[in-house]
Amino acid sequence: MLITRLIVLCLLLLSFNSYSKNTLEDFFDKSGYVQVKISPSGKYYSLTYREDTEVKLVILERESGKTTAAFAFGENQKIRNVTWLNDERFMMSVAKTVGFLDTKGGRPYYVVANYDGSKRREILFSNTSVLEVISTLPNDKENILVAKGHFNDDFAVNVHKLNIYNGKMDYVGGQPKDDVFGITTDISGNPRLAFHYEEDEEQELGKGDLSVYFKKKVNSDWQSLNLAKLNFEKGDALGFLGMNLEGNEAFLMSDSGRKTTAIYSLNFESEELTLLASNDSVDISTPIFGPNRDVIGATFDPDYPQYQYFDAKGENAIFKELSDTFKNYRLQFTSHSKEKGLSVFSVEADNSPTTFYLYDTKNKKATFIASSAPQIDKKSLSMTEPFKIKARDGVELNGYLTIPKGAADKNLPAIVYLHGGPHGPRDLWQYNPETQYMASLGYAVLQVNFRGSGGYGSEFEESGYKKWGREMQDDVTDATYWAINEGIIDKDKICIYGGSYGGYTTLMGVIREPDLYKCAIGYVGVYSIPEMKESGDIPTRESGRKYLDMVHGTDMEDMQARSPSFNVDKIKAKLFIAHGEDDVRVPMEQYEALTSALDKIGYPYESMVRDEGHGFHQPKNISDFYTKMAEFFAESLK
Repeated sequence: MLITRLIVLCLLLLSFNSYSKNTLEDFFDKSGYVQVKISPSGKYYSLTYREDTEVKLVILERESGKTTAAFAFGENQKIRNVTWLNDERFMMSVAKTVGFLDTKGGRPYYVVANYDGSKRREILFSNTSVLEVISTLPNDKENILVAKGHFNDDFAVNVHKLNIYNGKMDYVGGQPKDDVFGITTDISGNPRLAFHYEEDEEQELGKGDLSVYFKKKVNSDWQSLNLAKLNFEKGDALGFLGMNLEGNEAFLMSDSGRKTTAIYSLNFESEELTLLASNDSVDISTPIFGPNRDVIGATFDPDYPQYQYFDAKGENAIFKELSDTFKNYRLQFTSHSKEKGLSVFSVEADNSPTTFYLYDTKNKKATFIASSAPQIDKKSLSMTEPFKIKARDGVELNGYLTIPKGAADKNLPAIVYLHGGPHGPRDLWQYNPETQYMASLGYAVLQVNFRGSGGYGSEFEESGYKKWGREMQDDVTDATYWAINEGIIDKDKICIYGGSYGGYTTLMGVIREPDLYKCAIGYVGVYSIPEMKESGDIPTRESGRKYLDMVHGTDMEDMQARSPSFNVDKIKAKLFIAHGEDDVRVPMEQYEALTSALDKIGYPYESMVRDEGHGFHQPKNISDFYTKMAEFFAESLK
């Protein structure tokens, strides 16, 4: 089966020149590969791939191409991640998912099996516990180390050793106290770092009391880390990524005393920090891990992806050279084989879907493995370029502009396309099927990382708090007018579209600027801030209620003034509203708040409501939504 799939993939890649323009089905086809990893021995690949509503898995013998095992768990069941535990055995995390968040989903469970499908069994599942694999114990072929936190203990974790063949779990302990919430091990799997966090009702969200503990050596007693020496203040970001090969330094990510996050090494003897990788404009996007799971560098995204390695010695030099070779792509290592010097990496670009390669570090040779979207004709894709502007109040904003393939960047019809979140996510330079689809229809696509977006430091993110519908909305407007004033887009042919928070700012866009946009598509959007505090999964938790108060405040009149459902009388644009009936993050109460207000004043709109979660998931619904999108844009911008 897999051999046939790989032959088809290769034929598709070799026949790009015979392709016609990409279709809707090409852009949103879900049959490509999602994840490719190599086993520790280098003998096998694990490949996950989409098929209808599932994500399935095959194990492939690397040299012969023979399929040794295949796994599927049923409708809506997705294999999220595969972890090789030793040379023959791997673990799958599986979860039922019907949108990004939904009432039909479930907690992840873990299944282990051998490369040939034998000795398969479920080893981890709990509705009341949180389970995290903290070490695959490289020197122990039968066990892994697991941190288990139970609901009744507020998810404080204890360390257990889990047999990956029979599922037996034994309490190990080793944590410094009874109520730590995270454990980090050294390369060999010895617990060496732990933290405790406590926040009372009076403290701001994220600004509680943090304690960190460490062991100078494997057999040392636990001792407290002096956070003052790290310049740490309450609310700062601080996370541990792992340890070095020698076991005397930890890698941590922090923004203490900085505008953005950086990676440091923490010397266990001196408790001193050494800066290893940073960018003054943006946070770390992802750490880069080496073959032994030690951190060797970091990726940053100021505009295009940039890579920083801690040094250029030994293996690091090999991986740095590879990153330099693919400097015009987003490159990520998925896995490494220790014995044979083989690594699997993925690359993607604005006009190139994710492709997986095998890299021979000894011979410095890359070989194609699989593609996430082999059906795509890359030659028909459009280019995305970063831009930088100043908002009306002087705040620097970054964004991306996609010009349709073959079109001059002058006086184009355009779609302002807005990301969700908004606090944490951001737009990146990468392959985006939605962006490419809209560009294929002949529209310039404008994306902006408005204030409140993640990735540019905590100050930039927090500057969006209580600014929904105001300064955050002005940033979108300012980016749109920048593109108009540059002569890139036609001021009379602009629509606006986004999902989740993007749906919110889409509707606020046509409220705040009723003459700027001809049409708006709100997709699984928030339309009432007061309703956001009452329904959905966020206000069900104390931390969620704190978050909503921090982001929106408590002034009802102010929240209503910043809510689309309370201001529909200002709208002039054509509207298309799509929502999922089973969405728990942005539930149907949000759709009903908006459409009821529109019905009350007799304002026309088109809608699409499907049996989905937070984002359409079923192939037919995806096809229907994007077909309707194309028709709606064409009718509105003719």
